[in-house]
Amino acid sequence: MRILFWNIKHGGGSRAGRIVEQILEWNPDIVALAEFRGTQPSRSIAKSLYDEGYIHQLSTVNPDEPTWNALCLASRYELTQVSVEGAPEPDLYWLLAQIESISHIHIGVVHAPWSIYLGRLEYYEALLNVAQNWQLGPGVIIGDLNSGINGIDEETENSLEYNHSVMKPLDVAGWRDPFRVLHPDVCAPTWFSPYGNGYRLDQTFVNDELGQRVTVCDYDWGPSGEGGNLSDHAAILLDFELQD
Repeated sequence: MRILFWNIKHGGGSRAGRIVEQILEWNPDIVALAEFRGTQPSRSIAKSLYDEGYIHQLSTVNPDEPTWNALCLASRYELTQVSVEGAPEPDLYWLLAQIESISHIHIGVVHAPWSIYLGRLEYYEALLNVAQNWQLGPGVIIGDLNSGINGIDEETENSLEYNHSVMKPLDVAGWRDPFRVLHPDVCAPTWFSPYGNGYRLDQTFVNDELGQRVTVCDYDWGPSGEGGNLSDHAAILLDFELQD
C-alpha cells in the first residue's frame, strides 16, 4: 500500500490539472492533501481523482468559508471518519479515518499552525494526547507539522520546543519517524523559506503495530518546469506491506 501526503499550496490554483497528473504518476492508494480548499481548483482535483478510482473521499472544508485551507483524503479503499476525544484543533487541520483495507489501518492527517501565536504548541499537545492514548490498532500520522528536528531538519532554535514537546514523547509512546529510521543522517528539506533556508516540515509517524511493515519513506518534489515546482512543499511517499 502507498500513502501520499502533499501540501498542494493555496488549493492548487492553475496547477490543479498538473497536480492530478503527478499524483497519478506516483500511483498511491491513499491521497492526503493539505491546503485543500472548497474552491474550484481543489474541487476539480477531487473530481479528477474520483474519476480515476479514488471514489472514497473525506475533507474538512468549511462550506461557509471555502477559501480557508483544509485537508482532504481520497482513497481506493473505503474510508470511515473517526472522532477521538481531545483531537487537535481547529477541525480544518485534523482528519482521522479508518482505511477499510485488509489491515484496518487508521490514518491521521495533520496540518499544524505555522506560528506559536496561532496555537501551534497547543496543537502539538493535542496531537501527542491522541498518539499516547491510541487504541485503534495499526496507525499512521502524516502531514505538515511546520517544524522539524533541530540540527538536521532545522537550524533554528525555534524547533527546540518541537523536539521536547513532540518528537521525544512520540518516540516514548511507540511512534517512529520512518524517514529517520531508514535515512538517519539525511538532510531532506520539504519546504524552503524566501531566504533559501530549507526545513523538513512534512513528516509521518507510524506506531509499533505498523512500523515493521514500512518499506519506503521518501520525499519527492515532482517535476520542475519554467514556473518552478508544482508546490512549495515536497510530497511524502510512504509504502508498507499489508498484512492478511
